[in-house]
Amino acid sequence: MLLVTQLLIGSAIGLVITTTGVGGGVILLPVLIYLFGMNALAAVATANLLSMLMKISSSYIHFRLGNIPLKPALLILGIMFPATFLASYGVTWLGSQPQYYEQVELGINILMIVAIIFSMFLFLQRIFKKSTSSHPLSSLAPSSSIPLNSLFVPGMSAGFVLGATGVGGGLVVLPVLMRFAQMNIKEAIGSSIFITTILSGGSAIAYSAGGYTDVHTAIILCLGSLISIPLARYLLVYLSERFFQYLTLLFILISIIMMSWKLIY
Repeated sequence: MLLVTQLLIGSAIGLVITTTGVGGGVILLPVLIYLFGMNALAAVATANLLSMLMKISSSYIHFRLGNIPLKPALLILGIMFPATFLASYGVTWLGSQPQYYEQVELGINILMIVAIIFSMFLFLQRIFKKSTSSHPLSSLAPSSSIPLNSLFVPGMSAGFVLGATGVGGGLVVLPVLMRFAQMNIKEAIGSSIFITTILSGGSAIAYSAGGYTDVHTAIILCLGSLISIPLARYLLVYLSERFFQYLTLLFILISIIMMSWKLIY
């Protein structure tokens, strides 16, 4: 019975990740902490591994649907990777020092909430800008022509947040891709999933070196996520861009409430 429950939880998380890009860190972390009893570091470590495993199939779906503009996605990945990897190792090292553990856990929780709120601001800004423009796409430069200097600071910042907290795909990388790389919502979702698949893998390696990762739980939840693939693909093909905008915003708001509640209580 426990195994069936874990598979169903994995299926629900997988559906959210594939259709919105949100969930790799923000939905997973409360689930791992509240339902599986993990501490903050173990939850971040396991969430990174699980995010990578779940997003492999999601990336394939989006690639087949043409939702990943490869050149800008690889450019942003190259900017984010060093910050993600260094942040992961830094948190792992500090967390292994008893005198810093509580400060690290508090810092992770605060950084999560700040990142989520800032991401919601960017996301709302993009939706509002598009809704008030008579030609929403006419003012956007092609994502492949966006200058490198406009992506460097937001890309490095997003990479640091992802490496330190496990939050990144839908809540940090997605708004960065929409705001600074000028991608539409489906391109941003597909690219954020592709980028964070690789970045979460790098973070997972760093955290596994510290012995924080629960590999068994990650594998079970990942197997459960495979159940939702046919439904996710159907939704991506037949539902509108506006639907995904509001669905993603809903999960961002839920994430803010969940992580604020965790920090307060």
